[in-house]
Amino acid sequence: MRRFPDRILLLSGALLCFATISSPAAATSSSQHAFAARDTVPVLHAPEAFHEQLILKPMNDGSVYSHFQFTTHVGTMMDEEHFDGAASNIFTHYNLFPRSIGQILHSFDVEELHLTFTQGRWQYGDWGYPLAPSVGTGVELSAWMNDHTYQAEANWKGLTNTLSGLFCASLNFIDDTISIEPKMAFRHEGLYNVHARANTSSENAPRKLRYGSLPHENVCTENLTPWIKLLPCKNKAGIASLLKSHKLFDTRFYSMAVHVRPVCEDELCRVKSLELTQTISTVFDVARQDGSYDWSLSGLFEREITQACPLASTSNVIVHLPQTTPDSNQYQLGPYPPHKTYTTGAADNAQEIAVYDLRKTYSNESSTPFQLSLNWENSRPKSAHRYFTGFGQERGGLSIEVHNSDSQDREAILLDTLPWYLKLYLHTFSVEVNGKPLANQKDVVKKMFYQQAVDRSRPAVLELALNLPANSMVKFSISFDKVFLKYTEHPPDANRGFDVGYAVVTAPLPRQKGQIGYGGLDHSRVYQGRDASLVETRQVSSDTIAEDERDMIRVYTETLLVSLPTPDFSMPYNVITLTCTVIALFFGSMFNLLTRDFQEEEPTTAKDVKGKGKSKVE
Repeated sequence: MRRFPDRILLLSGALLCFATISSPAAATSSSQHAFAARDTVPVLHAPEAFHEQLILKPMNDGSVYSHFQFTTHVGTMMDEEHFDGAASNIFTHYNLFPRSIGQILHSFDVEELHLTFTQGRWQYGDWGYPLAPSVGTGVELSAWMNDHTYQAEANWKGLTNTLSGLFCASLNFIDDTISIEPKMAFRHEGLYNVHARANTSSENAPRKLRYGSLPHENVCTENLTPWIKLLPCKNKAGIASLLKSHKLFDTRFYSMAVHVRPVCEDELCRVKSLELTQTISTVFDVARQDGSYDWSLSGLFEREITQACPLASTSNVIVHLPQTTPDSNQYQLGPYPPHKTYTTGAADNAQEIAVYDLRKTYSNESSTPFQLSLNWENSRPKSAHRYFTGFGQERGGLSIEVHNSDSQDREAILLDTLPWYLKLYLHTFSVEVNGKPLANQKDVVKKMFYQQAVDRSRPAVLELALNLPANSMVKFSISFDKVFLKYTEHPPDANRGFDVGYAVVTAPLPRQKGQIGYGGLDHSRVYQGRDASLVETRQVSSDTIAEDERDMIRVYTETLLVSLPTPDFSMPYNVITLTCTVIALFFGSMFNLLTRDFQEEEPTTAKDVKGKGKSKVE
């Protein structure tokens, strides 16, 4: 396979980013051409199809959670043991699947890719669990790559540089000092779960996992624009026409993701395909303006849906309806769904939803804008909180609190990555349950993986397999020393401090048969038919319909700011100022002495002065 130098990759990525942002006219013309031929575009089926949906859910605090999901399936392979994206011939021709993503997967032997941009922090205690994976503040990148030892480092570096150019982000700063290889917290998604569903560890996986994050990365319109360009209809039609940058970023939480994984097309996983899932999740504070919890699509996004995407096989808007208990407030949904609402889940844990099929709504070439409104639900999830302890700039401590509000013990995995300039002391590690020190830590910590940091080479990794007691708050504490950095290693705003990434708590949740899952890509069930319920679309590989099935939820803590010993950067300025002043005075004096011309003049006498005075009077 041909490899390209990093400088070429960076240049091509930068040109791609520039072309993506500065060429809207070309994209518009191509989209209009596609829409002009909407009557001749057939409904797409395997091996290539595109699905879009929007989920709207009211939160307990009155906020409105919106989740956009766009899924593209491409390629079909029969009776292959492993899906080899780099060697597959599905990247020969491109129709709905974006060429830029396909070339990246092919060039760097990427089997599975997860890239997420997040602004704000998901409030697990107030909002429950998100319907799709959400990460901490900043950017998170993880990729399963072919385990070629001699190429793994080059592929990872090339992948970060290329994605940096594609999405106009600083992903090229994910280097060896902040890249890790988790052992337990992350696992394969897609078809690989069929062969090892019960095994959540990646130690024996045939592919190598690389993970990195940038907690200080700011998310802006420059990242959203190339993301939209990956969609078949862009934002010219369908659900994506609601995406307006300044409204999306004016929210309490914003998360944008790209997930690529191989999936199974049948239960036995004999037919495989590649799935690209693009998601955007936001939480709107609708009560911020006037205190009212009423909302509409045009009020949330300041845009309207006037036509369905002609390239989409399915295009649905799903609204989670509030529970109608005697103590709950009544609500009105408008317009009422064209069909009856459908209930998912078991009888004791049902969820009533309303489904709107945009393809049927705009099947008669109607241009009437699509509108909506809604209200509330309750949830008590797990949550996590992390903070620094101690004082001064020499040493400190780190504490992580994990809350389990369930009525029974739950398993969880805690992953924390700390930069190399925080030297951990593992012997100071302690565990408390509900404020009381735990004598035997093995009652809670079932397994521990610790990777010591190497100065200027790699971060420290602490990974714990936990058994959280019911209705408990478990606190983990550890002490560390702060390293004295070289003055050249400090950023320009050194007095602000250094960003420390978030910790991740991975926990399985029991799910009953037919219930909508949380936290994974597999929740994207699409309504099909008048009397049918929500069914999955080619998601069998990641979600077997079984009574004992478990959803893997990831809870992210806050990003922290640590203050390190900082030199007085004003001293060089003072020295330079004083030195320049002395040099200026010395130079001025010497310049005058060397360039000034001295001439002798004869002294004048008093007689000469009087004579001159008389002549003037005369």
